[in-house]
Amino acid sequence: MTRPLPLILVVPVCIIGCAQGARPNSNCDWPQETAGPLDLSQSIQARHLTEDAELAEDLAIPYADACCGPHSGHFDGMADYGRTRDQCMASLFQTIGDSHDVTEEQVRRSLGQRRKDLDVVVIVSFIGFYAWASDLIVRRVCRRYSDRRETSVWVAMIIYASVIASAVGVILGEQWSGLIENFRIGNGHLSYRGERIPWSHHRFELFVGGLILFWFLAVLHHRKRSASLGILGQTRLRITPVTSGTSR
Repeated sequence: MTRPLPLILVVPVCIIGCAQGARPNSNCDWPQETAGPLDLSQSIQARHLTEDAELAEDLAIPYADACCGPHSGHFDGMADYGRTRDQCMASLFQTIGDSHDVTEEQVRRSLGQRRKDLDVVVIVSFIGFYAWASDLIVRRVCRRYSDRRETSVWVAMIIYASVIASAVGVILGEQWSGLIENFRIGNGHLSYRGERIPWSHHRFELFVGGLILFWFLAVLHHRKRSASLGILGQTRLRITPVTSGTSR
């Protein structure tokens, strides 16, 4: 089960890398494109508007970073930085709106329409990694505690391990989602855009899901181990009378 692990983590990088478009250098100037009205009732055209709005953010944020960010040498406070970023972004949004016959507000709202297929790939890839890691932990716990006569000890250790594993999984999953988002936008500064990542809005649900998956793997391994021990015990019982008869 260890061999598919690298593939699980590489898949979203490859898919998002293929979906990633070229990012021009940021100077708060909108690149040349074919102008024309967009029908936002059509999913393809609505997606085009979202991509334009995201590109505007990708231009405005690095522009503000270079112009008056904390490491620019011209930093006069976050208020000035935010004002410069927002002014650039508003100008770009207005240009997009004029090019596609939509309002600036429609351009802004389109930023909330993320590509769900890419989000699903990122989440499912980490769930695969979490299942792999949980399987290793469960096997170790089962080998150490499932032979004991008191089932309560094994159950307590599984619950203890599942809480830790699921909590760590939620934290690592959020970091993984942020890393992939950085790769997707081609910019190391997410800024407020990190708030749009779905993972951070479903921490409790993901934690509960992690517990359930861990417990499922634990029950599965416990049944397999109990079945194998039962077969081994039956085999020993069948061999014992034969051995006793032969000794006589």
